[in-house]
Amino acid sequence: MDAWSPQDKTFTDKGFENLFATEENEILVFDNFDDGVVVLYSLQEYLDTWIPVMKNFSYWEIKLEDNLSISIEGNLAVSTFSWIGGGRTKDGQEVKARQYGTHTWKRLDGEWRLVHEHLTAG
Repeated sequence: MDAWSPQDKTFTDKGFENLFATEENEILVFDNFDDGVVVLYSLQEYLDTWIPVMKNFSYWEIKLEDNLSISIEGNLAVSTFSWIGGGRTKDGQEVKARQYGTHTWKRLDGEWRLVHEHLTAG
Protein backbone atom coordinates (compact mmCIF):
# COMPACT_ATOMS: atom_id res chain seq x y z
CA MET A 1 0.00 0.00 0.00
CA ASP A 2 2.94 2.35 0.63
CA ALA A 3 3.82 2.48 -3.07
CA TRP A 4 0.34 3.88 -3.78
CA SER A 5 0.32 6.29 -0.86
CA PRO A 6 3.27 8.67 -1.30
CA GLN A 7 1.62 11.45 0.75
CA ASP A 8 3.64 14.61 -0.07
CA LYS A 9 6.44 12.73 -1.86
CA THR A 10 6.57 12.28 -5.62
CA PHE A 11 4.81 9.16 -6.89
CA THR A 12 7.42 6.93 -8.57
CA ASP A 13 7.85 3.41 -9.89
CA LYS A 14 9.75 2.37 -6.74
CA GLY A 15 8.36 -0.68 -5.01
CA PHE A 16 6.00 -1.85 -7.74
CA GLU A 17 8.59 -4.31 -9.07
CA ASN A 18 8.32 -6.07 -5.70
CA LEU A 19 4.52 -6.34 -5.96
CA PHE A 20 3.70 -7.14 -9.57
CA ALA A 21 4.78 -9.93 -11.87
CA THR A 22 7.22 -8.23 -14.21
CA GLU A 23 7.13 -10.21 -17.47
CA GLU A 24 5.27 -8.87 -20.51
CA ASN A 25 1.63 -10.09 -20.61
CA GLU A 26 2.03 -11.61 -17.14
CA ILE A 27 -0.45 -9.25 -15.49
CA LEU A 28 -3.97 -8.13 -16.31
CA VAL A 29 -5.37 -4.95 -14.78
CA PHE A 30 -8.91 -3.55 -14.98
CA ASP A 31 -9.32 -0.19 -13.23
CA ASN A 32 -12.22 2.17 -13.75
CA PHE A 33 -10.89 5.68 -14.12
CA ASP A 34 -12.10 8.94 -15.62
CA ASP A 35 -15.45 7.56 -16.83
CA GLY A 36 -13.81 4.59 -18.53
CA VAL A 37 -11.94 1.37 -17.90
CA VAL A 38 -8.17 1.13 -18.09
CA VAL A 39 -6.93 -2.31 -19.23
CA LEU A 40 -3.22 -3.00 -18.82
CA TYR A 41 -1.06 -6.05 -19.54
CA SER A 42 2.37 -5.31 -18.04
CA LEU A 43 4.01 -3.52 -15.16
CA GLN A 44 5.49 -1.03 -17.62
CA GLU A 45 2.02 -0.19 -19.01
CA TYR A 46 0.79 0.18 -15.42
CA LEU A 47 3.54 2.66 -14.56
CA ASP A 48 3.26 4.50 -17.89
CA THR A 49 -0.45 5.00 -17.15
CA TRP A 50 -0.41 5.96 -13.46
CA ILE A 51 2.81 7.98 -13.07
CA PRO A 52 1.54 10.81 -15.37
CA VAL A 53 -1.83 10.84 -13.56
CA MET A 54 -0.20 10.99 -10.14
CA LYS A 55 2.10 13.85 -11.21
CA ASN A 56 -1.01 16.06 -10.99
CA PHE A 57 -1.10 15.61 -7.21
CA SER A 58 0.92 17.40 -4.55
CA TYR A 59 -0.48 15.02 -1.91
CA TRP A 60 -2.03 11.55 -2.14
CA GLU A 61 -2.77 9.06 0.61
CA ILE A 62 -4.90 5.94 0.75
CA LYS A 63 -5.67 3.47 3.54
CA LEU A 64 -7.24 0.03 3.63
CA GLU A 65 -10.66 -0.15 5.18
CA ASP A 66 -11.32 -2.99 7.62
CA ASN A 67 -12.61 -5.51 5.08
CA LEU A 68 -9.42 -7.20 3.84
CA SER A 69 -9.97 -10.88 3.04
CA ILE A 70 -7.29 -13.29 1.78
CA SER A 71 -7.76 -16.82 0.44
CA ILE A 72 -4.80 -19.04 -0.46
CA GLU A 73 -4.87 -22.27 -2.43
CA GLY A 74 -1.48 -23.68 -3.43
CA ASN A 75 0.42 -21.16 -5.54
CA LEU A 76 -2.56 -18.82 -6.02
CA ALA A 77 -4.11 -16.34 -3.62
CA VAL A 78 -6.95 -13.85 -3.87
CA SER A 79 -7.36 -10.74 -1.75
CA THR A 80 -10.45 -8.57 -1.67
CA PHE A 81 -10.51 -5.16 -0.04
CA SER A 82 -11.51 -1.55 -0.28
CA TRP A 83 -9.45 1.54 0.25
CA ILE A 84 -10.39 5.10 1.01
CA GLY A 85 -8.38 8.26 0.70
CA GLY A 86 -7.59 11.00 -1.70
CA GLY A 87 -5.43 14.03 -1.97
CA ARG A 88 -4.86 17.47 -3.31
CA THR A 89 -4.02 18.43 -6.88
CA LYS A 90 -1.17 20.82 -7.57
CA ASP A 91 -3.74 23.56 -8.21
CA GLY A 92 -5.26 23.00 -4.75
CA GLN A 93 -8.37 20.94 -5.57
CA GLU A 94 -9.28 18.36 -2.91
CA VAL A 95 -10.05 14.89 -4.24
CA LYS A 96 -11.75 12.10 -2.29
CA ALA A 97 -11.70 8.51 -3.52
CA ARG A 98 -12.78 4.99 -2.61
CA GLN A 99 -12.25 1.82 -4.55
CA TYR A 100 -13.21 -1.81 -4.10
CA GLY A 101 -10.61 -4.26 -5.27
CA THR A 102 -9.70 -7.80 -6.03
CA HIS A 103 -6.10 -8.90 -6.42
CA THR A 104 -5.00 -12.29 -7.66
CA TRP A 105 -1.52 -13.32 -6.56
CA LYS A 106 0.70 -16.09 -7.91
CA ARG A 107 3.78 -17.54 -6.26
CA LEU A 108 6.57 -17.01 -8.78
CA ASP A 109 10.09 -18.16 -7.92
CA GLY A 110 9.01 -18.48 -4.30
CA GLU A 111 7.60 -14.94 -3.98
CA TRP A 112 4.00 -13.72 -4.16
CA ARG A 113 3.43 -11.44 -7.16
CA LEU A 114 0.32 -9.62 -8.28
CA VAL A 115 -0.92 -11.00 -11.61
CA HIS A 116 -4.44 -9.55 -11.74
CA GLU A 117 -5.94 -6.35 -10.37
CA HIS A 118 -9.55 -5.26 -10.63
CA LEU A 119 -10.53 -1.95 -9.01
CA THR A 120 -13.93 -0.31 -9.09
CA ALA A 121 -14.72 3.16 -7.74
CA GLY A 122 -17.44 3.23 -5.16
